[in-house]
Amino acid sequence: MKELACGCVPWRRAKNGEIEALMILRTGGYWEFPKGKKEPSEQDTETALRELKEETGLVGELGPEEPIEVSYVFVRDDVEVEKQVKLFVCRVSDGAAVVEAKREVSDHTWLPLEDLMDRATYPEMKDAARKAWQLLAD
Repeated sequence: MKELACGCVPWRRAKNGEIEALMILRTGGYWEFPKGKKEPSEQDTETALRELKEETGLVGELGPEEPIEVSYVFVRDDVEVEKQVKLFVCRVSDGAAVVEAKREVSDHTWLPLEDLMDRATYPEMKDAARKAWQLLAD
């Protein structure tokens, strides 16, 4: 089975002027960027912004960059799932994320770009974090 998910790499300027990005902790115990399944009627960008709002309470503006794409395979209910993820770089306002303990997300943290790869749990998200760092540091 194939699935497409879209999401955001939310970023903002910290008080010290440095760029920091938001990562969320899934209730499954892994750190990644906000993302979710694409609905059939949605554009990729619509899914990304919807998931950002649903999972963090934040509203953002997508950057002009091409999305960061990662793929991986996992097993859900004895079915192999080939997942493709598109993550859009997304500037958010300086407002605080509103991440309440929910079914999908249990925590969040704002991190300096250089700390993203260390926080991401899975290799694919570490790769996405590295690409996000490269895009945002330029």
